[in-house]
Amino acid sequence: MHDVTTPVSGLTAAEPALVNAELDRLVQLAWEPGWAPQAMRQLIALCAILRQQTELWPVARALMRAHPIHRLMCEDPLVLHATAPGVSRPRYLDLVLGHPDAASLSQGASRAGRELSGINRALPLFNTLRNRTAYLASMVDALAEMQPGAEVLTLRAGHLREAAGVTKLRHVGRWMVLEPDNATRAVLYRGLPAGLSVQTMRGSLRGFGRRPFRRGCFDLVCLPRMPDCPLAEQQELLDAAFSVLKPGGRLLICTSGRPVPEDAWIETFLDARIRWMGRRELEALLSVIPAADCASRSVFPSLDGHQLHAILRRRG
Repeated sequence: MHDVTTPVSGLTAAEPALVNAELDRLVQLAWEPGWAPQAMRQLIALCAILRQQTELWPVARALMRAHPIHRLMCEDPLVLHATAPGVSRPRYLDLVLGHPDAASLSQGASRAGRELSGINRALPLFNTLRNRTAYLASMVDALAEMQPGAEVLTLRAGHLREAAGVTKLRHVGRWMVLEPDNATRAVLYRGLPAGLSVQTMRGSLRGFGRRPFRRGCFDLVCLPRMPDCPLAEQQELLDAAFSVLKPGGRLLICTSGRPVPEDAWIETFLDARIRWMGRRELEALLSVIPAADCASRSVFPSLDGHQLHAILRRRG
């Protein structure tokens, strides 16, 4: 009798019949009790192995997306809605965070989908996104306690879910956001914690980079995610963000750090290619801000290493 729990060794995309047989085996695992952890571990490993065969990777990826394994993965709302029409990036983050506003996205999930979702929520990628939200909240909290009346600006704020984790909201003097998308801003306003009102900065990140807000206005500027744009535009944005800091103010930047183990699985089933960044690359990006203008500058990884953070404090 064939043992569906035993992976096939020596797989290569040059032998699609063997790859298909392995994928068939993983689909069959879904009928076994407690199948999801071993199936996901083996599928993530298979994706990583196949991506090492660079020239054949597009073929292997297409093969997996055409196989019933793809439909099985889409039973998980985290996979199904990663590229679903009408699901914005902030709403998808709500799903990752388990926010009530995204509960409808998980309704009607099958048994297989619920089991997969329970496992996949613990993947490093999704942990990193939750940890980033918590870190942004802790930064605002610490500053509000140190400087009552602190003024905060969040660039490309999304739904600003970190606000719910801030315990010193009454000490925040002003929280301004730049979020270009009208629908996203509407959700942001509806979901604000009691007692917090935000002011909106109109425009786009590109526009802010070219015509920033008045100089010297904020104690903290947060950039939760580096935009995917040319280097010159990224540096223009960072220079503008630093310019609106008060003397002693801080610029906090979050970006992707060391790749997660499931990166090839993400590319295949979430249809996303994450641009991971090394410390030297981030430091080179920050070189646009003169060292003479910084009282301190630090670049450091998150605890799991999958995020990079930078904090630059304005001299004064």
